[in-house]
Order: sequence, then structure tokens, then C-alpha cells
Amino acid sequence: MIKKINRLAHPVFLVSLFILLLNDLILKTTFHNYLTGKLSDFAGLLAFPFFWSVLFPKRIKEIHIAVVLFFCFWKSPFSETFVNLFGFYRIVDFSDYIALVSVFISFLLLKKEFVLYKVQPVFLKFIFLLSCFSFVATTQPPEPETYEDGFLYLYLTNESDKKIIALVNFKFSENEIALFKKQQIKIRLDQYEKFVSEEGKEHGLVYKSSDSLRIVNEVNEEWLLRQKTHVIDSIVLDKGAEKYLVLPLHGNDTLIGFPKNFKISILDANRKVLKSYDKKAFFNTIGNKGLNEFSRRDMFKLTFGKKKEPLKISDCYGKWESREKNDLNKIEINSQFCINDSNDEVYDCNYKNDTILVHSPNKIYLGIIKKVTNDLLIISWDSKPDLIYVKSKKPTVLAR
Repeated sequence: MIKKINRLAHPVFLVSLFILLLNDLILKTTFHNYLTGKLSDFAGLLAFPFFWSVLFPKRIKEIHIAVVLFFCFWKSPFSETFVNLFGFYRIVDFSDYIALVSVFISFLLLKKEFVLYKVQPVFLKFIFLLSCFSFVATTQPPEPETYEDGFLYLYLTNESDKKIIALVNFKFSENEIALFKKQQIKIRLDQYEKFVSEEGKEHGLVYKSSDSLRIVNEVNEEWLLRQKTHVIDSIVLDKGAEKYLVLPLHGNDTLIGFPKNFKISILDANRKVLKSYDKKAFFNTIGNKGLNEFSRRDMFKLTFGKKKEPLKISDCYGKWESREKNDLNKIEINSQFCINDSNDEVYDCNYKNDTILVHSPNKIYLGIIKKVTNDLLIISWDSKPDLIYVKSKKPTVLAR
């Protein structure tokens, strides 16, 4: 086998393999332009048929013809169903056919007299494995775009006192996709034609029919990415939790709004619907004046529930009365003392957050302050049912 793959040490093959790997692993990610796209085609169409022809030297002609036919099919719209079925990635661009010249070069190199290169067997095995890796790596789809690449995102925050489930539907219908595509293509064609007519001479540009095809392909590729980023998700948010979703919208998509069927439903732990937001309700709730589905900012943020304000202990000070029976159903309190108005005894008291401790000679009363307003105070003493107090009209004794 080592002798058979000796021709993989051919300098032209090694250069094409190096360019293929360098381009796919570094240059495409860094520059991602017209040149990097063409480099992969030229290098790959030389390395790929050359590699398989070395392994099957009796089928050189058949391999090269098959590569030409498959590349023509691969780069045509007829391969759309095949690409989507197997989850492959490619861009339809008929100008890529110029790279077929590399197949012809590969064929000529193999037809020349066989040269036995003096290469260590270990190095040949390494070339073999590296070739296999490069052919797999170059067919992989790029990583989906993230927020940093330009997609917007939606923050969901739960400031209620219980766990909730957010059901988010952000999926474009087929009719919406077709309409938005048509709008984008028309605008981009008009903009490019205008640019060529005004700046074409200066930049040496002439409008060609292939430019229209390129723009159409670019829009189609964008929408393939958007469809992969469609959001139909169920998100669990614990009390006080915050999570975000990437939305298939770019910062410059000023003509592309939210899907017609956009909806966010908030459910409790038993999946009972607490609240639903359509587009109108959503933009009314997020509270940004002038912000709508065609506006573009870094993010959208939806907060469910109202954040509980910290308890202000001083609001509890004063004289209070309750109709319920309790040792402390009639009291007056301030920052240090509690007067039991039922027997006029004065006790020490202290607070910690929403907890009040009253120190009587016989016991310590532990109260949880549930609510306080100007005229209402609710305390649960010693884990018993809530005691509802109203502000007393009697004059106070303790200074505030």
C-alpha cells in the first residue's frame, strides 16, 4: 500500500492540499470573501480526483469524469433537494465552474510518467490521513451565526415569586419567507444597479446577469440560516432567573419584522397559562417608546412579574389594631420597642429584613411582615395565620 500511495508526495498535490486546509481552517473564517470561496474550489478539484486516482490507478479517467459531473450537479439548483436532505452546505454560483480546470491539471499530472518519490512510509500515511480529513472538513457547514455575528437576541426575566415556563414561537411562515425574500432581492438588485451606474467606471464594474444570480443566492443562503435559527422553544425560568434566545433577525433587517404568528405564553408549573403576548402586547409591555417590530437594537427584553421592593421597616412604625384574637393584636412599635396595648407592657424588639422579634418576659414572638402600607399591616406571628392590622386613630406614645 505504501508503494501505491507514493504519488501522494507529488509537490503539486501537496501544495493544493496545503492551500485547501489553510483556506478552510483559517482564511475562510478570517476573511470570508470571494477569493477564499474560489480557493477551496480550485485546490479541492485538484486534490480530490488526484487522491482517489492514486488509490485506484486503473480508474483515473472514470474518477475525473465523475468529479466533473458531480461538481456541475453540486453547484446547480438541481442539487437543492439532495443538499437539504443530508444537511450539507454549499453556495450555488455558476462562476465556480471555472475551477474545473483543476480537474484537467490533475488528469495531466497523473498521465505523466510515474515518479517514485523518496518519502518515509510514516510521512505517506500522514499525507493519506490529512487528505481524508481535508475532504471531510471542507464539506462541513459553517457554524450558525450567533449574536456576535449580528443576530439580535431576546432576554426573558422572571421577577415573579414562582417558577414559570415561557413558550416562545418566533417562526416565519413559508408565505412570509417568500415575501421577505422578494423584497430583499428587489432592494439589493436596485442598490447594486445604482452603484454600478454611478461608481462603475471608477471601480471598473459592469453589471452582469451573474450579479443578479449572486444576489439571489446570497438572500437564499441568508434565509436558510434564519430557518435554522427559528425559535419554537419552551424555557423554564426559576424565580429571579434570566435567559436569552437568539432571534433570526439582523441589525440591518429594517424591512423584516416579527412573524405574524409571533407569540410568547407564560405558564405556571402546572402549565396553566398566566399571560400571553402577541406582537402588540409584547411591544406595549417592553415599554420602549417608538420601538416596534421593524426597529433594530441590540436586544429585546421581556420581564414577567414585578420585582418585590425591599421592605421599608419605618413604614411599620405606629399604632396598629386587629380584630383577630392574639397576644399582640393591639400594638404600637418603633425601631426598638413594642407596646402591647392590651396590657400596656413595653417589650424590646428588633428587625432583620422582613422579620420582627418581640422579647416579652415569658416568650419571644417571631413575626414575618407580609405587607405594609400607610393603613394596613400584615404579620404572621409564630407561623400562625396572618394577622391583619389597620392603623389605629389613637394617639401614639413612642416617638418615631
